[in-house]
Amino acid sequence: MRNSKVGIRSTVSEYGIVLVLVAVLIFFSIMSNKFFTVSNLITIARQVAMVGIASCGMLIILILGQIDLSIGSMASLVGVLAAFLMKRSIAPGIACLIVFIAMGLVGLLQGFLVAKIKVPAFIVTMSFMNILSGAAYLLIQGKPIYDFSDNFSWLGQGYVSIIPIPVIVMVVCLLISWFLLKKAYFGRYFYALGGNEEAALLAGINVPMVKMIAFIISALFTTLAGLVLLSRIQTGNAGNGTGFEFDVITACVLGGVSPSGGKGQVFNIIVGTLIIGVLNNGMIILGMSVYLQLVIKGAILVTAVSFDAMQKNREKTASDSKYRKELKEGKALAEQ
Repeated sequence: MRNSKVGIRSTVSEYGIVLVLVAVLIFFSIMSNKFFTVSNLITIARQVAMVGIASCGMLIILILGQIDLSIGSMASLVGVLAAFLMKRSIAPGIACLIVFIAMGLVGLLQGFLVAKIKVPAFIVTMSFMNILSGAAYLLIQGKPIYDFSDNFSWLGQGYVSIIPIPVIVMVVCLLISWFLLKKAYFGRYFYALGGNEEAALLAGINVPMVKMIAFIISALFTTLAGLVLLSRIQTGNAGNGTGFEFDVITACVLGGVSPSGGKGQVFNIIVGTLIIGVLNNGMIILGMSVYLQLVIKGAILVTAVSFDAMQKNREKTASDSKYRKELKEGKALAEQ
């Protein structure tokens, strides 16, 4: 009977998030006949693409037990910088390459401060959230950039058959992330470091290097998400990425990625991203105010984090209980 309960609990823990997705889909389908249509589902897929792309990088950061609060501001700066360059007749490909290099250096600097200088990631990325946002506003002096390149819209607005190109880009990014974490030897270092940093250090893993690479990877995925967003809305604006980091972090944590590190799969962020996309779309269709949407998403995030904390505490209690039992049995054998 006990094994049956453990099995049920394990199944719910592993696949419960899928049931949540199904429940959310059913709820909005009942509440509005406009929701479950082919055109709206395609719209949801296109809308979640940017979150899904950036979540590939955030997944690695969270597995390390770190956090990156700067990705919203980075996405804004990516759009502003790319639009600024293209407006000055620089070819879209060259402009995108420059932006990737620039943001990769930003990720390297963040990783250096976290890994080498030992500044907490929360402080580093919160500081860069302001730095990057300020840089975006300074670059365009608060004036949005329009009409920068007609050849750039395909990335965010194009289709292959009925599949939006942003969705294809997201799927490619998810596959790259899956390969890196599951098949590449280096991917094991992220889990090892997130599970126990001291043990990883003793095992010979170059901990600072792993952290810096993680922040660079996150910056590159965020850059791609920012370029897709710019291509979709065709406006370089310093406020484009406002709140973006919240959706990305919520998608990861809601999908079961542990904020304390050492746990997380690509499948988790796929489901979490879909839930966030469905929620955003459904709440808009139902006419909910922006403020109510923030309340709901905030409540969802704190619930997901609380659930993760309870699981961690339960596992720790079970581990401590097992250790005390083994210690007691060892003492009994020694006395005999």
